[in-house]
Amino acid sequence: MLRPPSPAVTRVTAAAFGLILAAGAALLVAPIAGLRSDLAEGDYAPRTFEAAHDAQFVSEALTEAAREQAAAAVQDVPLPPDPALTDARVAALQRYLASVRSIVARTDLTTQQKADQLAALEAPGPIGSTTRLYLISLDTTGLALFESRAADLLRALMSSPIGRGATPEEQQRDIAAAVEQLIAQRGSASEGERAALSTLLRAFAVSNFRVDADATERARQQARDAVSPVVRTITAGQVIVTEGQRITAQEIEALRATGTLRDGLDPYTLGGAGLIAAGFGLLLGLYAYLLQPFESPANRRLIAAALTILAVLLGVRVAFPVLTPDAERTFLLHAIPVSTAAIVVGSFARLSYAAVVAAAVGIFAAFIGGSFPQVAGSTYIGPLQSLEYAMVATAGGLAGAAAINRAERINRYALAGIAAALATGAAMASFWLFEMPRANVDLAWIGLAAGIHGAASAVLGLGIFALLAFALGITSRIQLLELAQPEHPLLRRLQEEAPGTYHHSMLVGSLAERAAIAIGADPLLARVGAYYHDIGKLAMPRYYIENMLEEGAASPHDGLPPEESARIIRAHVTNGLELARKHRLPDVIRDFIPQHHGTRLVSYFYRTAVREGRQPDPADFRYEGPRPQSREAAIVMLADSCEAVIRAGDHDPAAIDQSVDAVIAERLAEGQFDECDITMRDLQAIARTFKATFRAVYHPRVRYPQPTPEELASVARGETPVRSP
Repeated sequence: MLRPPSPAVTRVTAAAFGLILAAGAALLVAPIAGLRSDLAEGDYAPRTFEAAHDAQFVSEALTEAAREQAAAAVQDVPLPPDPALTDARVAALQRYLASVRSIVARTDLTTQQKADQLAALEAPGPIGSTTRLYLISLDTTGLALFESRAADLLRALMSSPIGRGATPEEQQRDIAAAVEQLIAQRGSASEGERAALSTLLRAFAVSNFRVDADATERARQQARDAVSPVVRTITAGQVIVTEGQRITAQEIEALRATGTLRDGLDPYTLGGAGLIAAGFGLLLGLYAYLLQPFESPANRRLIAAALTILAVLLGVRVAFPVLTPDAERTFLLHAIPVSTAAIVVGSFARLSYAAVVAAAVGIFAAFIGGSFPQVAGSTYIGPLQSLEYAMVATAGGLAGAAAINRAERINRYALAGIAAALATGAAMASFWLFEMPRANVDLAWIGLAAGIHGAASAVLGLGIFALLAFALGITSRIQLLELAQPEHPLLRRLQEEAPGTYHHSMLVGSLAERAAIAIGADPLLARVGAYYHDIGKLAMPRYYIENMLEEGAASPHDGLPPEESARIIRAHVTNGLELARKHRLPDVIRDFIPQHHGTRLVSYFYRTAVREGRQPDPADFRYEGPRPQSREAAIVMLADSCEAVIRAGDHDPAAIDQSVDAVIAERLAEGQFDECDITMRDLQAIARTFKATFRAVYHPRVRYPQPTPEELASVARGETPVRSP
C-alpha cells in the first residue's frame, strides 16, 4: 500500500532550523557584553542626538581637561645645582683669561697679532672679535679686575638652575636670558664690559638644570587639586551631537547624563533584537517548509545552509566596525561578500529558496550595522546608506543565486561571482546618482568594491560548499556529473569485464532519467544511481545472464543447487556495497545498490526449486533490502526489472505495454513502494515513459532483400553497385 508523500523538510526540522538561525542571529545583534562595544570616543554620530531630558551634572571630561591644563602650566621643579660643575666651569674661565692676560702683556706683539693669538685660544663657546679687542684694550690692572668680575658672575650664574629646555637650542636660550638678567642686576662700568662679560658667560656657562620628578609631580598635583569641578547644564531637546560629527568624550558623557545613551543591558533593546532575530529565523524556517527546496535527506543540507548563513553574518559583524563609517567614500563596505550565503544555498537548493536567503541575509546584514550603532561599534553616514547596503547585498545575492542555480559545473561559480559583481555595482551606481556631492572617482571605488564582492563571493562560495559537502556528506551535482563520466574506474571496469551489465546499466539509466523528469524527481541522481546499481556483478560477471556472450556455452549455474545460485546472485548486492565503499561512492548512490531489489525473491531460482519438488525457504532466496526509500530508487527498481523482462520477451508494442504494466503491478502487490513517497500518478507517468522508450529501443526495422546478381557482379568488378538515377 502506497503511503502519502512526506515532505523532505518536516515541520519539526524546519522549526529547529529556524530556531538555530534565530539564536545565532540574536547573538550577533543583541547588546550582550563581550559581543558588543559601546559608542566610543572617535566614532561618527549615526544621527543627530538631542537630550532626552534636562540634566545638570559634574562633567568629568571637562573637569579632567581643566585639571590637566592646570598641571601642564606648572613648570618642572629643579634639583639644586651641582657645585662641582660650577667650580669646573669657573676654573675653565679663569684659565682662559690667564692665557689672555699673558698674551696682552707681551710688548713684542702688535695689536693685530695679539688679536690673532686670542682667536687661536680654545674656548667652549664662540668669542667674537669685539670681545677680543675689548680685552686687548685693557691694561694689566683692568684685565685683572675684569677676570675677577667675570669669575664671580659665572659662579653666581651657575649657583642657580639654568639651561631649562628639552633641546640644546632651548637650553642655550634659557642660559642667554639668565646671563642678561644677571648682568643687568649687577651692573657694569661700560657697554663694552657688559658685552664682553655677556659673551664669556654664554661661552662658559652650561646647563645644570636637573628635574626633581617628585617635587614636580607634587606641584602639579596641587595644581590639579586646586581646580574646582566643572558643572554642565543641558536642557531637554538641546542638540548634543549632529549626524556625521566625530564624537568626543564630552558628548558621550552628555548623552549618558541626559538618558540618550544608556549603559548596561537595555531590556528594550534586547527585546527588539530578539524579535528581529526571531523574525529572521521564522522567515527562513517557514519558507524551508513551504518551498521544500532540499532533496531528501534534507537535514544535512539544512545544517549546511544554517552554518553558511551564520558564518556570513558573523563576517558582516566583524567587518562592519572596521569599514564604517565610510567617511572617505571608498565604498569598501559593499566589498563584504554577503552574496556567499545565497550562492552556497543555491548550489544545493531550489532557486526560490536561494532568493529568499539572499533577501533575508541582505536585509539582516544591514540591520546588524545600522539598528544598534551604540552597541555595534559601526555607523552609517547619511539617511540612505543603510537602505543602500540592504539593497546592494540583496541584489548581489539574487544575481549570484540565479547564476549558480544547482550548479553542475565549477565554472558556474565564476559566473555567479561575475553576476554578483555586476548586480552590486549597478545597485551602488544607482544610489550614487542620488548622492550629493559626488565625484567621478567614486565610480572607480564602486567598481573595485563590486569586483572584490563578486570574486570573494565566488571563491568563498565554492570553498564553503566543498568543505561542508565533504564534512556533512552532501552529494553535489558536480560530484554526480563526475560519477556519470564513462572514464570512472568502476564504469570502465564494467565496460571491460561485464559489458552486458554495462549496457544494461546504461539503458536503465536512460529509462530512469526520463521517468524522473516526468514525475519531478531528480533525473541526474536517478541516472547516476542506475549506472552503479549493479557494480557488484564485477565480482563474478559470468554468473549473470547478460554477460554470457558465447552462444551455446554452458551456464555456470548448471549443476548448482538453486539455493547456491540464488546466493551467488544475491551476493552482487553485498559485493556492490563493498566496491562502493572502496571507491568512496556517496551514500546517496550506494543506496541504489540494495534498494533496487528491495526485499524481493530471486524468483527464477526460487521457482526452479519449487519445480524440482523442493520445499525452499524463501529467506534463502530473498534480498535483504531495504525497500526503496526514495522515488529515484523506486524508478531504478522498475527500470531494472522492465529492462530485463522486455529484453527476454517479445518486442512488439502490445507486449511491451503488457510487460511494463505487469512489472509495476507486481511490485505494488509485493509492497516494494510502501516506504517511499511515490504515488499512483507517478507510477502511471513512469509507465508511459518506459513504454515510449522501449518502443524506441525495440522499434521494427525494414528487412532488406538479398543483393541482385547485377549488384554482386558490380562489387566483384570493384564498381559501386548503386547508380544515381
